[in-house]
Amino acid sequence: MTSTASARRFLAAARLAARGADDKKARDIRLWDVRRLSGVADFYVVATCDSNPQIQAAEDAIEESLKEKGLRPLRREGRGSAPWRVLDFGGLVVHLLTESARLFYGLERLWEGAKSMPWAERAARASARPSRSRRAPNPTR
Repeated sequence: MTSTASARRFLAAARLAARGADDKKARDIRLWDVRRLSGVADFYVVATCDSNPQIQAAEDAIEESLKEKGLRPLRREGRGSAPWRVLDFGGLVVHLLTESARLFYGLERLWEGAKSMPWAERAARASARPSRSRRAPNPTR
């Protein structure tokens, strides 16, 4: 759908969006590279939220962080009380859904052939390393 430079920009934006959703305690966050499967976008982010207020908080956090990088949604769907919000940034589409909506619509089935992408690789590497500053608790104390 886009040039290599543009795809890199949207991948960075997708990772930022995933982190924004994570900051608002969304769960089961997935990032897919759908360039070979979709004519609509290069990357999709899907996250599960527990309530409509949490969806709104995640949406606001994502919009704010991407706005700082010069990206604004071209379109949005589901504002108000809908259990599914869509933010379309062009090469990136973000879906925020309640668990029941995510199970019902099964968006993952649409991208079965898509490549799943890491969105928090630094955090995953850091949490996998043991901390040298902390000691294991002494059970005898």
